This record gives sequence, structure tokens and C-alpha cells, in this order.
Amino acid sequence: MLEISLITFREGLEAFLIVAIMLAYLTKTGRKNLIEPVYWGIGVALLISATTGWHIAELADTPLMEGLLAIGAGLLVASLTVMVMIGAKNIKTTITDTLETQASKENFSAVIGVFVFTVVMITREGMETALMLGSLSSALNSGELIVGAFLGLIAVGVIGALWVTQSASINLRLFMQVTGVFLILFCLHLFVYGFHELTEASAVPMIDNFYWHTLTEPLEPSEPIGRAITIGILALPCLWLCVGALRHKRSAQPA
Repeated sequence: MLEISLITFREGLEAFLIVAIMLAYLTKTGRKNLIEPVYWGIGVALLISATTGWHIAELADTPLMEGLLAIGAGLLVASLTVMVMIGAKNIKTTITDTLETQASKENFSAVIGVFVFTVVMITREGMETALMLGSLSSALNSGELIVGAFLGLIAVGVIGALWVTQSASINLRLFMQVTGVFLILFCLHLFVYGFHELTEASAVPMIDNFYWHTLTEPLEPSEPIGRAITIGILALPCLWLCVGALRHKRSAQPA
């Protein structure tokens, strides 16, 4: 459940920041009439993401599909996370430049452009969440998925409120880097889980599938060792965050 909470939290926070940048830019440039299409785009993106997650969970009904989905989700999310971390410095400029291009169009074209841009940006975050949660749906019960996702969304609301009221005291760049590290480590865990499921289906050629399936059985998310690995994946970024916060605090102190 912990990993579900952090996945939902990380992707939800990134979506929140994207929306916050868009709304702030439209307000600053006097285009409040284009704010409503942003909200409509958010709603459509959430619907697309939820539907995708549901279908992925339905597909993960055999060990073969579970393994393929887990490995596919891990590859896609890890690559997108690395791209976001590399381009983090320019993400605000990229968003505002694209938004300016769409908002500068005439009348209805501007509404459609802003709406589509919002759908694409938010759906990207939602699809990452849907892929990871859907691929794990068979390993965790529905109660854990729902509670974990709910706790993650609550955390997004708390951090969002703090960011609005006390943005100067929150190092969001460091926070996003740390949670990005978590996602990459978690994707490695997904690869192992996917490999385990593929060996159960005897789908990996040129190896003893039974041997490797037995060997990786303790790494299942529901097993004690698997849970310990999840806690370790959580602990490492948290330690990095604490060290980074201490360094930031020391550098902010006057000499």
C-alpha cells in the first residue's frame, strides 16, 4: 500500500504543478476566459486515465499478461521519469511557451487548443499511474489499491496547499528529484515482478523457468522480503530528501 500511495502522490503532485503553472500563466496574461477549458481538460484526462487503469487491470488476468504489463509499465515509466528529471529546469518555460502558442489563436481555436494541451499533459501523468497500478492489481487486493491511492491524493492536497501559501519554504525541485528516484527504483522492482510472472507462465526461453520462478517467489510484493524491498525503496529517497533538506538549511544560514 505504501508504494501505491507514493506513486499516486508523485504523479498527482506533478499534475498539480502543471495545472498550477497553466492557471497562473493564463491569469497573468489576462486570459481568464481560457481557464474553464483547462478544468474541462483535467476532467477528461482523469476519465481517460481511470478507464485505462481499469482495462489494464482486466488484462492482467494471467501470469503471462501480468509479466508483460509489469515490464512494459516499468520501461515506459522509467524512461519518462528520466526525461522529466533531465528537463526539470525548463519544464515551466516549455509549458508556458506551448500554452502561449495555443492561447494566441483566434476565439474557438484557442479554447480547443488549451483544452487539448491540458488533456495531453495531465493524461501523461495519469497514464503512468494507470500503468503501474494496473500492472500490480493482481498482486494487491482492491482495498489496498483504493486506500493507497486515496492517501496519495490527500498528500497531494496537503502539499498543494502548502505550496500555495508557503511556496518559499518548500524545495519542490528536490522533492521531485527524490520521488523520481523512487519511481526508477520501483520500476526495477516491477521488472523483477514481471520476470517472476513470465517464468510462472514458462514464457522465458533458454532458462529453467521453474527454478527462476521459485527463486524470485520471495520478491513478490505480498511476501515479507518483497515488502522489505518496498520499504527500502521508500527509505533511500527519504534519506536523500533529509540530507538535501539539511544541506539547504545550512546553505541558507548566514555566515
